[in-house]
Amino acid sequence: MREANLLLGCLLLLLTCSIPVAHAQQLLNDQPNPKPASADMAKWKLIFSDEFNSKGSFDASKWTYSPRQGSAWNKYLTSSSNYVYQDGKNLVLKMDKAVIPGDTAIYHSGGIQSSSKFSFLYGKVEVRAKFKIGQGSWPAIWMMPERPAAYGGWPNSGEIDIMEHVNKEEFIHNTIHNGAVTNASGGSTATHRATYHADDYNLYGIIWSPSSIEFYVNNVHQYTYFKEAGASSAQWPFDKPFYLILNQSGGAGWPGPITDEDLPFHMQVDWVRVYKQE
Repeated sequence: MREANLLLGCLLLLLTCSIPVAHAQQLLNDQPNPKPASADMAKWKLIFSDEFNSKGSFDASKWTYSPRQGSAWNKYLTSSSNYVYQDGKNLVLKMDKAVIPGDTAIYHSGGIQSSSKFSFLYGKVEVRAKFKIGQGSWPAIWMMPERPAAYGGWPNSGEIDIMEHVNKEEFIHNTIHNGAVTNASGGSTATHRATYHADDYNLYGIIWSPSSIEFYVNNVHQYTYFKEAGASSAQWPFDKPFYLILNQSGGAGWPGPITDEDLPFHMQVDWVRVYKQE
């Protein structure tokens, strides 16, 4: 048995050494490890937060409604307190098939953003949230460059997807978009699947520095996107301020059609906190 173990160890060593360095590094980047996002909190200063402990509408000094537009994620967004509201403990973002007089949209959903209210360059984001799964559902916690975007239209000026979930998958997605990793159909090669607690709150976060963006789920490091040496804006447009978006979407694009029996969808956000390194 000892000799067999030694032989197996040698074979594994030879296999590891045969992997190209760049590919081996990417494999390491994709592997979760217990590197807590909350480690050494003394070096972080809170610069923005919302605990969502009120009732009624959201804090208009921090957020605005994400408007309905022509993209898949904002196709059904509805600027109404029926779809974005505080219940005393959470921010609730809802999606349903209610009939609204004068509104021809088949579905209605809620989303807010901090654009023009709050944006930042480098720091740590943590969001505690839970959501209901369902066919056609697409909740997300993400970031976009503050307007005007420095490097042109999407995806050239970047996108940081802290958390996305579709349908009834058993994992969430951490994803980067830019001109180097996003293809013509909108897919990205800089993405990672992470497990999460489907029936409970989870802590989703990033640490964004001048050289990397680290993704965390429940304080466990999941994935790192690195700035390359001599990087152009296509590979690293992440040197400008970004703002936050929270939304419950679905029924178009990535998740596909909605199974109406699964409605209503909703994401409940316990809190949002952003820190700057001191």
